[in-house]
Amino acid sequence: MGNISVFAGGFGSGKSEIALNFALDAAKKPIEEGKVILADLDLVNPFFASREAKHQLEENGVRLLGPRADLIFGDVPQLPPEIIGIIGQDNNMVIDLAGDEIGSLVLGYLSSVIKMRDQMDFFLVLNPYRPFACDIDSVESLKNMLEAASKTKITAIISNPNLVEETDIEVIVKGHAKVQEYADHMHMPLRYLTVEERFYDQLLPQYGSLLRKISLYLRPGWLQVF
Repeated sequence: MGNISVFAGGFGSGKSEIALNFALDAAKKPIEEGKVILADLDLVNPFFASREAKHQLEENGVRLLGPRADLIFGDVPQLPPEIIGIIGQDNNMVIDLAGDEIGSLVLGYLSSVIKMRDQMDFFLVLNPYRPFACDIDSVESLKNMLEAASKTKITAIISNPNLVEETDIEVIVKGHAKVQEYADHMHMPLRYLTVEERFYDQLLPQYGSLLRKISLYLRPGWLQVF
């Protein structure tokens, strides 16, 4: 039935950008058209969400599932009505999940169907420069909350250290070392270190296959460097 990759993380972790990149990368592989699905299930934060890149996704053969446009800012979170049926189909699905209790409850609601898949990866995306990941107690609290409410174990950590426009090599190296400490403390695998393309070549000799290049699709115009 294909693989499901779930990306969860607090606000500013970069999990939506990473989910987008994974979906777009998957669509480049020689599989049937329409087999890659990006489910935007971040029902809490309507900003910097995967659904903002709808045209980019569709142009690259990725089907986007998300809440109805007229309910994005509603008081009651709304799941795409077809989500359960699509999870049960043969496809590769990427899920962008809110890194809070509501987000994890959404995954808990879907967990029995998701676990029928051949393979599931549940990634916790950490940016150590954000309050929710600034120390090990905060990270463990986030991990425990996500796992308890979702009824699903996190399988690996993704390190995404950045300070947006102020990011440089030193920021990445120091931040990643901190995320590695978290992973070691919790005895969890650290699967990827994600960096923008402009840093990739310089960091590749140091990190090798751990390094994963990402593009930024959700950055608003006022954050661009001119």
